[in-house]
Amino acid sequence: MSVLEEPAAAGAETALALVEQMDRRDPATARHSSRVASYCGEIARRMGLSVAHAERLRIAGVLHDVGKAALPDSILKKPGALDESEWAQMRRHPELGARLVADPDLADVRTWVLAHHERPDGRGYPFGLAGPDIPLEARVLAVADAYEAMTSDRVYRPALDTARAREELRRGAGSQFDPGVVRAFLESVPKSTPDPRMELSGE
Repeated sequence: MSVLEEPAAAGAETALALVEQMDRRDPATARHSSRVASYCGEIARRMGLSVAHAERLRIAGVLHDVGKAALPDSILKKPGALDESEWAQMRRHPELGARLVADPDLADVRTWVLAHHERPDGRGYPFGLAGPDIPLEARVLAVADAYEAMTSDRVYRPALDTARAREELRRGAGSQFDPGVVRAFLESVPKSTPDPRMELSGE
């Protein structure tokens, strides 16, 4: 699918199938979404959210990057830095993902997917939302997504160790990340994760 084509709205099963397709397409990020989902569940529990709410957040974790299914391999697998045009396309993935997650039963998840790259300081995308204008769930996704990305190997850089990644979250608290979410994450996820490529639990 070309990034210039608007993806058709999809039901939950179709969106999940696209996530699985992405995992097969890019081994370097295989299981990324399930690990983000697991972190979202841990953060939700630490923040005192209900079991049902935590489960919705786990679903959002699985689907948060589904919009990347519409991006070409030349961007997703590029070993070096993206140029300005490529970044413009990459920044479209929350909107593309929200369009794909169009099942009425996923209306809340759709909103969180759309906003998961917004920042408390207003410098995020796609809308430049700031502070409390960003849904709490999207702020949770942002922290879980960033930590998982930092602690995984990518084509353009090796994984950071957990101590360095945790410090990056602390440094970004208040600007890139919600401070309360960062605190909940640091309190709920072990300082040294035995297997950073852990599977999504079946609880």
